[in-house]
Amino acid sequence: MDSQSRSKLYSRRSTKTPLAWYPPVIRRALHTIGQLNPQARLYFLVLVGMSSVVDGVYNVLLNLYLLRLDYGTEFIGLVNAVGLLTFGCASLPAGILGARYSNTLLMKSGGALSVAGGLLLPQVQLLPPGLREGSLVILFAMILTGFSFFFVNSAPYLINVVDPEHKHLAFSLNTAHWALASFGGSLLGGVLPGLFADLQATTLADAAPYRLTLTLAGFVMAFALLLLLRLRPLPVDSQLAKADAAAAPADTRVWTAAFVSLIAIMTLIRLFQVAGSATVLVFFNVYMDRQLAISTAAIGAIAAVGRLTGVPTALLTPALIKRVGIVKVVLWSSLLTSVFLLPMAMIEHWLAAAIGFIGALAVMSVRFTAMTVFILDLVPKVQQSIMAGSGETAAGLSFAIMSLGGGILLSFFGFRELFLLGALLSFIGALLFWLYAQSAKTKRALKPEL
Repeated sequence: MDSQSRSKLYSRRSTKTPLAWYPPVIRRALHTIGQLNPQARLYFLVLVGMSSVVDGVYNVLLNLYLLRLDYGTEFIGLVNAVGLLTFGCASLPAGILGARYSNTLLMKSGGALSVAGGLLLPQVQLLPPGLREGSLVILFAMILTGFSFFFVNSAPYLINVVDPEHKHLAFSLNTAHWALASFGGSLLGGVLPGLFADLQATTLADAAPYRLTLTLAGFVMAFALLLLLRLRPLPVDSQLAKADAAAAPADTRVWTAAFVSLIAIMTLIRLFQVAGSATVLVFFNVYMDRQLAISTAAIGAIAAVGRLTGVPTALLTPALIKRVGIVKVVLWSSLLTSVFLLPMAMIEHWLAAAIGFIGALAVMSVRFTAMTVFILDLVPKVQQSIMAGSGETAAGLSFAIMSLGGGILLSFFGFRELFLLGALLSFIGALLFWLYAQSAKTKRALKPEL
């Protein structure tokens, strides 16, 4: 499809010129947002609503809520592991169904499932102890299953509604919105329990303030779902759809041997590549609360700053790709994840932990943005949803393994060994990606993106 056809169908060009005193990265981002079609901008609003809860509020509060319910690290690891495992297992079917039916249909279905789980999970505290444990596991798995349906199909949706020349910047904006939403959610997750505790004349040692905060977060997701329901797919009889059909290759097979091999290679790479980020995201709040006795508000503030740093790093990713190539961007951001885990492992102090956490999340935004575009560019449009699903399957499995394995490891060793293991696994992921790039199995694996 050519850029002119896509622009006519999708875009409403902005006639406003960004303020000259804005930094170049911000000016270009604002200009691109103005050029995106209304449906793409609506998608970004939905992403903010969903991510602020799943990757913001829940990232800060779920483990602390479970601690206040008197559960130990093994059960916390189990809840996270089952949820993340279902995220991974649902991701590939989500991609297959998105390719077979509609990316927007799967996004809406996933949003509804996440909202149902998000509204019900905080109320588990009201159940008898015998029913509480299973309900916590099932409902968190429901939230992440729905989020996987939404998240997997959002990447192929976005890449096909923006002009090709805006591809890298659109995905950097995608990651920036995600990071900014997670920042806001993390900040609220750290502050709101204290406010609810004051209103209820209780303390943060009680579970009630956390339950109220998580309940409010469920209503935020419900509002995002209302926006998501307004998202429209590309009409099948549109000029752009006809142009795509005309340009399609004669061989329309999806599951070729080369494609299956590519999925296997990328899955292995991402399984190791994501392990360091998984370790940080799952156990950072437990480490700060249990090992260092840091307050909930401080944990939320540090988590929020970590998410916020992902905004400028995501916006800088297109410039980095243009300068050094997408392969080097993915490689160095993966290696830096390992580096930032070292202060968390070697220095038992809240400042060292904060530096490691913030740094790891900053480079994670770069790696995620670049890696998403990298894997989608390896395959034609008909295979992009499946490719995105396989990538998130690997990420979900990595999170699940580190959650369950980390909880068990902590019962025998300590946080130092856990963070060192995460650093080692991420280094292996970077090494595997470098070996794949050097093998030159595809020309696009080594070609710098312009």
